[in-house]
Order: sequence, then structure tokens, then C-alpha cells
Amino acid sequence: MTRHVWTVACMHAVIDQESNLVSLLDVIEQINIPGKPAPDKAVALTLDLTTLWVRENPDTPEKGCARITFVSPTGAELKSIIMDVDLSAHERLRSRGRFVGIPAPEDGRYTFRVESAPENSEEWIQVALIPLQIAFVEEKHNEEG
Repeated sequence: MTRHVWTVACMHAVIDQESNLVSLLDVIEQINIPGKPAPDKAVALTLDLTTLWVRENPDTPEKGCARITFVSPTGAELKSIIMDVDLSAHERLRSRGRFVGIPAPEDGRYTFRVESAPENSEEWIQVALIPLQIAFVEEKHNEEG
């Protein structure tokens, strides 16, 4: 089975074409939202979830799938993406899942749940939980008296 090494949530993942090095820019750990929570609240930003996968056995080609699900503090699954993890030609793979717009109906610790499944399997195995704190902050108004 493919092995998960790391996942990072950031605003931009840039891959240098010459060196094949990746730069993860504006890593996100917390988002502050003005106002109060509401069932239809969302954050208008795009997040890249960049993940590194490797072969369990370096000499054995593998294929599988990855699923990243955005989960609320109360456990509601808000958004999900599925990606192929093809390690048949190379020993490792960086993949990028893009979340456009983030639902944010409540305060608290959200998570990106990272799961993998071997090729031709429907059994998902959780390999990581990436936290994202979302805090609602009241806007302060200047009052003159």
C-alpha cells in the first residue's frame, strides 16, 4: 500500500520546473473570520493540500487513491476530494488537492482527514488529521461620545 509521509495546508504550492523542488507558501494553521458563526458561512479562499506519498517497498510499483475530507468541529463532513496516487513509475509522488471556498459554519478546530485506499479497494484507511482552527472575531466599532 502507498505510504503517506506528510500533508500541509497552504495558500500556494509552487514547484520549480528545473529542480523539481516544492515551495509551500503561506502555510495555514488558523483563520480569523469577522462576524458571528452561521450555518451558511464560508471563507472565500483557495487552499492547496500538498501531500507526499511513497511506496511502502521502494522496489515495488504501487497504485492507490487518496481522499481528503474537510470535517467540522462537530464531525460534519463538509467537502471532499479524491485523487489518484500512482507510484508505478516513481518511488514517490507529491499530490495537490485544491479546496476552493471553505465552509465555516462554527467556531473551533476543523480537520482535513487524509485517507488512502489501495488500488481496486473501497476500504479507506485514515493516515493523517491536519488541524485548521477557525475563529470568529467580533468587529470592533469606534464609539465617540
